[in-house]
Amino acid sequence: MKTLSLNIVMTYPVYWSRYQVLRDFIQNFYDTVGCDEWPQRFYYDYKDLELSMWVKGETFNYEWLLHIGASTKTNNSNEYAGFFGEGFKIASLCAYRDYYWKIQMMSDDWQIDVTDIEQSIDNIPVKMLAYNLYSVKKKNETKLILKNITKEDYEIFLAAFDSFYCVDNPIMGKLLWKGPEGAVFLRSSNPINERLPVTRDYGRKGAVFCGYQMLGTNPFNLVVCLHHYRKEDRERRSLYPFDVIDVFSSIVFDIDADCAMIMLEKMRRYWNTYQQKSFDIFSWSRVIDRLIRKISESPMVKDKFVNKYQNLICLKKIESIADQNRRWQARAWLDLQEKKYLPVKSTFMLMGYPTIEEECERHGGFVVDDNADNFQERCFKVLEDVCKDVFAGFFEFNRIPERKIIINSFAVYNGMAVVFKKQKPILNIIGIKIRYDVGKLYLKSSLFTVEGYYEALSTYVHEMCHSFGGDSSASFSQALTYAIKSLMVNKEIVANGRSKWNQEFEKKFGTENEK
Repeated sequence: MKTLSLNIVMTYPVYWSRYQVLRDFIQNFYDTVGCDEWPQRFYYDYKDLELSMWVKGETFNYEWLLHIGASTKTNNSNEYAGFFGEGFKIASLCAYRDYYWKIQMMSDDWQIDVTDIEQSIDNIPVKMLAYNLYSVKKKNETKLILKNITKEDYEIFLAAFDSFYCVDNPIMGKLLWKGPEGAVFLRSSNPINERLPVTRDYGRKGAVFCGYQMLGTNPFNLVVCLHHYRKEDRERRSLYPFDVIDVFSSIVFDIDADCAMIMLEKMRRYWNTYQQKSFDIFSWSRVIDRLIRKISESPMVKDKFVNKYQNLICLKKIESIADQNRRWQARAWLDLQEKKYLPVKSTFMLMGYPTIEEECERHGGFVVDDNADNFQERCFKVLEDVCKDVFAGFFEFNRIPERKIIINSFAVYNGMAVVFKKQKPILNIIGIKIRYDVGKLYLKSSLFTVEGYYEALSTYVHEMCHSFGGDSSASFSQALTYAIKSLMVNKEIVANGRSKWNQEFEKKFGTENEK
């Protein structure tokens, strides 16, 4: 026997959990036999507080266990779970120092027992991690024995065992795709062990394997495995949400269209999400885009998807006020349809889906406008005069909006305003900012009846309130509330407007026709 110092001070400030220690011990065996033979060639046994693990037909030289950074996998790291060349050394340090486990490793004709020795640095005594090295009878196997292993430790070992990639892993369900770059599975019905790594906010619905190890979770009932993805973190903590998104983004380049379709279906909640900023690393938008493109490249899978999902309707990015106006109209039309559409992002157009505006136009849902005729012009003026008397100082009347008529009977709006942003907002008499000029104001032709006065007036006032903001804005809501109160307070002005409205109908149609 001889003692070999590893030149690792026992107080070296690295602290691995029992899970990390056991996972790294297992990893050495996993890398020896490979993922394809893993369940068949790896053996383990636990009894009397002693845990043994071994593989037959494989040996190596103990010198690989002496140096930090030294690893049999260093020159071919893409094929192994190990990467840093420190796993056994640091795992041994933490197991021996922190958990008081006894560690024996043996292979070929040698055996080492992990221990510590006294050494000195600048004449100061220091304890160092060390191996007692023995020559033993030659065996064609590699074996690790851990002593003082409790039942709880053993349960942690079993969880760590399941953290390694293989098609027989109990959390793997149906295989969707497999290639040199990785694999994608559906999740099985077996729960993911609570001791396995979890990604914050994603729960344990799906799993993510990187470098042949489970390092995180995803929220989609999928198991995504990307073999060559390396998280450059020596502590080997779980993946962050943006790491998981990176893994999904990368694997999409390699999978086939059939797998992409199933993944897209599982990610349905994000079909209408957009990346808010180019550097938004927490958005699933780019993953959805890549899956759609992958599906669209396969005519057969694209047709399969479209036949299955016939009610999708795309929302393109709004670039102007005119676009916003058409979107409002299209959404209002959509709300009244018996057919239930599912709004999705514009990338779905690659599969032939229409935009919401295209579908609305195809069904005649948009406003078809015309200029007001002489009679309608006079009715408009009645409404404008009432507003000038009731809302002096509240609305801006420097320029009366252009009078337009909605002549499409299928249009869902009774009125509409085309607004233009003011260069500089101004405050009205109650302190609300007027942010927009109302350039055009539309009223539906069906409002121009004797009985339509009050509805026409309320619609006109509603559209004028858009000089303060859109329907969902606080300033619009505040302005509309004030406007309703003002109409109620000024009942005489409103009633006088009703008389003038009636007079216009008498002029045009006569008393008998009116009756």
